[in-house]
Amino acid sequence: MHEVLVATPLKYSAVSRSYEFANGISIREISPIRWNDSIVKGFISEREREDLANTRYWLCAAKQYEHVFGDVGDELYDAAHYAAMALQIICPTGAKHIFLKFQETSEGWDNIGSYHPKELCSTLLGRITHLEHQGLGDFDAVYAGIRRAFAAKLVRLQNPILLLEHGMQIGNVNLGSLMFVMALDMLFMAGEISPFMQRLGGFLGLDSLIFPPDSLMNYRPKTTVREVLSDLYNLRNIIAHGQEIPKQPYREKHDLISTGGQRINHDDYYYAELMLDSGLFMLTTALRKVFTEGLFADVTDPEKWRRKMRIYQHRYKKAGGPDAAKSRGR
Repeated sequence: MHEVLVATPLKYSAVSRSYEFANGISIREISPIRWNDSIVKGFISEREREDLANTRYWLCAAKQYEHVFGDVGDELYDAAHYAAMALQIICPTGAKHIFLKFQETSEGWDNIGSYHPKELCSTLLGRITHLEHQGLGDFDAVYAGIRRAFAAKLVRLQNPILLLEHGMQIGNVNLGSLMFVMALDMLFMAGEISPFMQRLGGFLGLDSLIFPPDSLMNYRPKTTVREVLSDLYNLRNIIAHGQEIPKQPYREKHDLISTGGQRINHDDYYYAELMLDSGLFMLTTALRKVFTEGLFADVTDPEKWRRKMRIYQHRYKKAGGPDAAKSRGR
């Protein structure tokens, strides 16, 4: 039997050790790789090849085959892709997002195929958040949820995952925010600002902190769900309707302050960037909760999910959530 795997590189500081998950997924070292004979060499620059060669840990989807030829093992591309998105849902740090197919030989790992989606861009808060600190114990549940959503073509979950990926790839602050809000809009069947605020606010908790502590100084931004819901959806409407984004508040500088009063951003940071980070982290938190808290069946049944929405809307009102019309007058 011969092992074939599809692997995608992890950032240098993403993990400190190997991990074994279910379904043939792992985080591991791959060595030696025969880079001089690799298929990918003709599609990337020398610098990119050096970056790949210096990668210590890879996220891998692996399987044993009796004979390796042609498209044998190509199904592992989807498995590795779903695994990569599971990591982003757990901790949206961005990634190279290149997928390389390897075959094990007596001389090392031969690169026999590749898939090149666009790189996943990182945000300020994504860059300073550490993957291992966010709980890799949830990986199997998140990965299983993604696989199930795509295998069953469950659009209510497929599209938010795709929009998460595209929003991280687009490389534009405002369009990234638009995609993340579109994903949340779909997931919570909102369509308008009032149900969006009530359902998402009730689901996440209005006074919940949006962001985890950073991995450098352990500062946690004090920004809550309550503070950003209205502005985030209004930004979505402004962009979607082709209007100019107003200076106040979106194009104004905005410092990220920790719960202890420390300034987190060293460079200039704008309110539009807070919208991007907020949309990203609220979307990944919502998807993670769906996959890990037994909500998958509810989301896939519109009537059951609507009943849940009524519960979240009640929570929002009980928590003193603002009326959408009043909150719009920021």
